[in-house]
Amino acid sequence: MSQVANAAIGRLLIHSKLLPLSCAIRGRGKCGALRATQLTHRQAVAEQTAQKEQRHEPRHHKSLGKRERDMKKTTKFLVGAGLTTALLAASQSSYALGGGGEGNNVPAETINVTGMGPLSGQWTFSGGIDAFASTNTNATPRLFSNEGSLGPNAQYSIGLAAIQIHKGTGWLHFTYWGGAWQTPTTGITSDFGAFNSLARFGSGANPFPPGPTFKWWFTAQPSKYWSVSAGEMASLEGTEIGFDWMNPTFFVSNLNNMQATPGYGPQLNLFYGPVTFNLQYSDSYHTARTNVLSFLLTYNLNKSGTDNFILFGHTNLGHTGNPGVPHAGVGLGFSESNSSLLGAGVQWIAGPWTFIPEVQYQWLPKSSVTAASGNPRPLTTYFETAAMVDVTYQFTPKWSVTAQPQIVYQNGDKNDPNQNLFGNWLQFDSAPGPGTFSPGTTMTGLQISPTWQNKNIFIRPTVDLTHLAGFAPGTGYGKRGNSANQFVGLVEVGVLMGK
Repeated sequence: MSQVANAAIGRLLIHSKLLPLSCAIRGRGKCGALRATQLTHRQAVAEQTAQKEQRHEPRHHKSLGKRERDMKKTTKFLVGAGLTTALLAASQSSYALGGGGEGNNVPAETINVTGMGPLSGQWTFSGGIDAFASTNTNATPRLFSNEGSLGPNAQYSIGLAAIQIHKGTGWLHFTYWGGAWQTPTTGITSDFGAFNSLARFGSGANPFPPGPTFKWWFTAQPSKYWSVSAGEMASLEGTEIGFDWMNPTFFVSNLNNMQATPGYGPQLNLFYGPVTFNLQYSDSYHTARTNVLSFLLTYNLNKSGTDNFILFGHTNLGHTGNPGVPHAGVGLGFSESNSSLLGAGVQWIAGPWTFIPEVQYQWLPKSSVTAASGNPRPLTTYFETAAMVDVTYQFTPKWSVTAQPQIVYQNGDKNDPNQNLFGNWLQFDSAPGPGTFSPGTTMTGLQISPTWQNKNIFIRPTVDLTHLAGFAPGTGYGKRGNSANQFVGLVEVGVLMGK
């Protein structure tokens, strides 16, 4: 889930993920990054390692050399057992923006806390602030006056101002992510839709999240084989993270934006050898209704966990709201809130190369909506299917480049007068308008992000090209919604805390 669900963090020794918020939900409310981190196999590995050693020091890919040793010093303890946080992901190998996997290359600071009972131990802090300026072609009409205009089709914005805190030693662990966050998403640039990724953060087109907390949870680990977590849990889905500096690209893919968001509830984490299994029951998609059952199965392909395979998904065990009924508990769109999803991903590091492919299939069953109170029901099973891959090449410890192609298809039913309520996954069932797309749309995207990072400072220019096919007239890009293509160019500058 991207802005709408903001997405999730990478997996390392401890598979974790940040939920994207949909900006408010957009707080990932639909615009923000709500996806909280999740417990993954990497977590498991990390937690087991933490029990064997009084410190949590991630094992890094040997090709990283001095960079690897430096990262060990700054993030050694991030891989504590039983956490699902992006911080954990930061404990992968190398620093977080370029190669080495999701959540890599992010510096952190570790301190020893005493006199706090079970909360005593090593606490790790990371975070930072970034900003960007952008320009784009075929812009849709602006609906708000405070969007950070720099001229025709040019805007500026703060990106993130956030902090991450993690305690992973002892039997009681905790994770906190907070601040002001958003999750820009490929192709989502319209004021008429869920949120505008390019609008100034805090504007009417891209509102601030509802509060300073993105996600948090506590984990009790009485055994090396299992632990239990509770709080506002991270999403268990996908390979991307809701905070942009945890990813090798500026935009998250639309896969991340449609996946489950962070949610309040319990989570069971099981660890055995190279396998970790996480099971979560929460109110994901910000519905305030606890009925989403999510799972994540992680298989580490090497001892460090930098190479891994994941299988993830969710289903709604109940029913969330009815279309057209105000405040019916639907947070991010009826389709997403009542959907089921299955997906898979891989992370593989080979010398200077990092490959992270991901696929998913998400559907709204035909029988999921009743005709109660005269509300419509889908006349077919609506679905979206999507795929993407991050390919990163690390030229030097400071320079890297990542390319991310993606494709998303959402079906439609022209015989269903209410198809927009059920089949517009990309824009969370937004009403038709420029840049909102429609059921039957195929979105193809390609973004390229070269990155320069010198310890805590990074600069990341990005170019992003999106092509639409099969969209209804008036729902594409441009002033009248009839353009199929959009080009976005931007420059992001950030400062990360830690060392």
